[in-house]
Amino acid sequence: MSPAAEKYIGDLHLGIQKVLDAVVSAAPPDKQLETLHAAQKHLKPLISALDKAKESGDEKKIARLVLTVKMATDVVNAAPPDKKLKVMEDSFNSVAAPSPLDCPTVDKAYCEMHSKVEKAVNGVTAAAPAGKMSEAQAAVVKETLYNTGATISKAYADGDEKKIAQVLAAYGKAADAVIAAASADKLIVLEKTFAAAAAGN
Repeated sequence: MSPAAEKYIGDLHLGIQKVLDAVVSAAPPDKQLETLHAAQKHLKPLISALDKAKESGDEKKIARLVLTVKMATDVVNAAPPDKKLKVMEDSFNSVAAPSPLDCPTVDKAYCEMHSKVEKAVNGVTAAAPAGKMSEAQAAVVKETLYNTGATISKAYADGDEKKIAQVLAAYGKAADAVIAAASADKLIVLEKTFAAAAAGN
């Protein structure tokens, strides 16, 4: 492994420690040990991904993991104290899921679902007056996409193939409903169908 990759791994461990410190220090004193154990559990997808990247010698993957941890650190630091642990879980679970940037060469079902969701969201945006959503509408879309990503990532982090297939199918079906909806109804359909997909998984 090159010196650059070794530095990436060093940065990764430092980043992980920063996230842990931020999450644990935000918890009430009597909950800090419990929070530490929970936070360490959420590191598993990241450690697993790092081990695989080191085994394969994939330095690009290692660099991407470092970026993920840096982004997670920023998001966790910005989150309210009572949300830090959940935000950390969602951020690190995302490491387990395929990256849209690797489509179409990765998980075919994931890539098909992602393509449909992208088309659905583009349809919602295009349906807004002058192709520009209001702040409230944009907030709905942003929250919907965040919840979608979190649900999909958790399925991959848990490693249950049947559950992954079920989640991808549910969001693919939800996206199909948005694509088929009339322009005026797209945002409402997006909110309802994606919420149902999340609730069912």
